[in-house]
Amino acid sequence: MAVLRIGTRGSELALAQARMVAAALQGEHPGLQCELCIIHTAGDRRTDIPLSEVNKATGTGDKGVFIAAIEEELAAGHIDCAVHSLKDMPGTLDPRFTLAAVLPRASVEDVLVCREDTDMEHLGVATGSVRRARLLQSLWPNVKTVPLRGNVATRLRKLAESTEANATLLARAGLERLGYAPDAVEVAGRRLLMNPLPIDEFPPALGQGAIAVETRADSPETTALVAAVNHEPTSRCIRAERRFLDLLKADCSVPVAGLATEDADGILTLCITYFTPQGRCIRLSHTASPADSPETLAQAVYAQLPR
Repeated sequence: MAVLRIGTRGSELALAQARMVAAALQGEHPGLQCELCIIHTAGDRRTDIPLSEVNKATGTGDKGVFIAAIEEELAAGHIDCAVHSLKDMPGTLDPRFTLAAVLPRASVEDVLVCREDTDMEHLGVATGSVRRARLLQSLWPNVKTVPLRGNVATRLRKLAESTEANATLLARAGLERLGYAPDAVEVAGRRLLMNPLPIDEFPPALGQGAIAVETRADSPETTALVAAVNHEPTSRCIRAERRFLDLLKADCSVPVAGLATEDADGILTLCITYFTPQGRCIRLSHTASPADSPETLAQAVYAQLPR
């Protein structure tokens, strides 16, 4: 293949992740030329409404709001593969496509970004995530949440300028990929402090920290080319997480969090935090032997959910 066309969103973070994929592929395939093709998605266009409402407003059904438009370009053959933040992908993949590779997973924590003068007793957090809002309320019952959408730079700027919020939440992996300092950043004349949250208290979105590369199911040569950069331990973990999402039939409107991990002996553990429609917080976990599939592990955890 002379040139590999890589579909991506146009945000600074999305482009950074697409470049990471291109560099990994070129490391495995010397001489490979990669072209980044920017595609605007429903999630990018509709920042005026909560993320959980975008599917309904844009007619994208149960597809991921940040991937549907990219998948259509992939299906049409206008691009050869697509790069996504894995947490944006729905648990069920369209049969036209294949999840060909995931890069090694980065940090999975969420970071509470606060203005330097923040009073933690009067926390107002800007977030568009249902998961983050529920977890915040479980940790700080008096917290106030206000809606916030946009890319990383936009959210930081809005936080610095906000009269309603003194904090926001961002994925640590995204901040690191964009080169932000680990402890503080200066935005619009304000110093914002970075506070990573413990995973056991504030679990991440399923798939958080992982970058996925999607190809067409009817393009085995491209799939094989991309699969050369697949990180198998990350792949096994996200297979468990995605299968749980699939069983739960969850999209971005469902407050669910969790993480699968694999130890040095190949033993997988999946921990889930789920908020029922009645607001009850349920924490589940299960461990599987190396002989068990990640999907079997997910089914074992799902079976623990009260009916």
